[in-house]
Amino acid sequence: MMRGQLESLYNRQLNICDRKTVNEAWARHFFNKLNLEATLKCHGGCVNCLQWNKSGRYLLSGSDDTNVCLWEPLSHKLLVTIPSHHEQNVFSVKFVNQEKQVISGAGDGQVRHLDITARSVLSAWRCHRHRVKRCCTIDDDEHLALSSSEDGTIRQFDIREGHTCSSSDSGCSNVLVKLGQASIKCINSNPTRTHLICVGASDDLARVYDRRMLSLNHGERTPLALHSFLPGHLLYASEVEEDRIFSGPSITWATFDPTGNFLLCNMGGEQIYLYDVEGKETVVNLPDSAEIRREGSSEGAVELDDHTTALKDEGNQLFNQKLYDRAVALYSRCIDRYPHSVVLLNNRAQALLKRDWKGDAYAALRDSITATKIDPNNEKAYFRQIKSLHSMGFNRVASSLLMQFQARFRTSSNDSSFKAVSDSINSAIESGQKDPTVSRTDMFSCTDYEQRYLGHCNCKTDIKEANFFGPNQEYIMAGSDDRYIFFWDRQTTEVLRVYRGDNTLVNCVQPHPYLPLIASSGLEKVVKIWSPQSEDPENFENINDMLMTNDKEVLTKIASENQEHMDNMNPFPTFAMIQNAAFLNMLDAGVYNSESGRPDACNPS
Repeated sequence: MMRGQLESLYNRQLNICDRKTVNEAWARHFFNKLNLEATLKCHGGCVNCLQWNKSGRYLLSGSDDTNVCLWEPLSHKLLVTIPSHHEQNVFSVKFVNQEKQVISGAGDGQVRHLDITARSVLSAWRCHRHRVKRCCTIDDDEHLALSSSEDGTIRQFDIREGHTCSSSDSGCSNVLVKLGQASIKCINSNPTRTHLICVGASDDLARVYDRRMLSLNHGERTPLALHSFLPGHLLYASEVEEDRIFSGPSITWATFDPTGNFLLCNMGGEQIYLYDVEGKETVVNLPDSAEIRREGSSEGAVELDDHTTALKDEGNQLFNQKLYDRAVALYSRCIDRYPHSVVLLNNRAQALLKRDWKGDAYAALRDSITATKIDPNNEKAYFRQIKSLHSMGFNRVASSLLMQFQARFRTSSNDSSFKAVSDSINSAIESGQKDPTVSRTDMFSCTDYEQRYLGHCNCKTDIKEANFFGPNQEYIMAGSDDRYIFFWDRQTTEVLRVYRGDNTLVNCVQPHPYLPLIASSGLEKVVKIWSPQSEDPENFENINDMLMTNDKEVLTKIASENQEHMDNMNPFPTFAMIQNAAFLNMLDAGVYNSESGRPDACNPS
């Protein structure tokens, strides 16, 4: 790392530098020169969780070998290995009590309180009935720890108080949140409003609770969340709600940004979504014929600058070449600059419909509805709405709108585009296809997403993270089933580059609190540290040997293959298969230790 960059960061800590200088340094040097700095070896199994301390000097890791390791990553040193004595894989580790101690959660359903210096177990809490997937701590209360479990509960522990698990049928009275049939996969606390916690579960919904409105109990059903978040197309899915609890997308990771104003969620078998915590934008209602019959005045055409016009024209060329993913990326870049351009919104909607990845039809519907609000007389925008509804399966709604569209704009039934869409809609209706059943009307009040990030694949494990990166959180990053770490532009949602982070898949990506460093882990038995290097990252021609790429054609190929994989794989049966077959696989592979009663190494499938 260049000396001037380090000085800028040091000055920033002392609050004696211009923040813009640091941001420009990030843009010019740090992000573009990220490379693998070190591989830290100690664990005997997959590394499932990572946690930096507040100063960024130390890093915790937890593994299938049930050990917790404390590292000093800047010097690449292992400081101590703490035997947790969990009976199954460790899924979460957190610093507590002035970073002298650790809280761990594991597949044995236990939460353990560990002492770093003594390398000993201070307490073991067995309140949960299923696997503990994540724990979290509260920034302004270092003695408080929360744990989330697949038994559908969040439990609260005060490490200063002794806790003896109850042997009664009612269990322990430390339940803070209890969901219905859904299992809880993740939890995090808000860094600026510490009374708020976010919860991700197996029923599509991301929830934010106010701890001040909750009371500890034996497991009574928790009242409604303060805020609920849901990608709109999942509300309009055709599956019955009861089935979706077990077969639909599961939120494998949810976290707040450092301001506490935005929530990022990684969904298994789906995409990554960004929500405004205080957002009022609810899930889009289906438009009706009244929307087309009404007339109004438009805001007028938006005049684009030369640079944006050139990007739009390039996007049009890519669209004509059927490179729809790259066209969407360029249109999104333009819309970030001119969000009220009807032309750009219409173009992106059309490219989304052609690309047809998960959620694209709904995203196109959102764009076309936004366009009609800006210009109520825009014919293309209404036609995009009809095509979006047809693509989503709402053929009867689309048919009604189509008739109103023809009357309003006097479109000839002989027009080739109109006729093609009309014939396709009528054919679907005549064949007996039913419109999706909107059985979740109680969720119309859910907040819809602000942005979504596509290209990665999250199907093989249910602990994949997604996090913010950059001095102003300009980037989004996440691991993937295809062994890569993905980086997106937060505003435009464009995939900027990918890094090969593991030989199999990447689960964890944790940013340093203030330096441009990243810790990552996956199915390998190591922790990898990434930092800006003096040389550009290696970019091999052979994709199998590639360490990093920002080549647009390669990125499109990787993203397309991942989307196809997600379309053909239902994540929850895969998770269940992995879990249920794990013991037999360990026996077959000879990695099960009969003396310790636990695996010596990770075997994912």
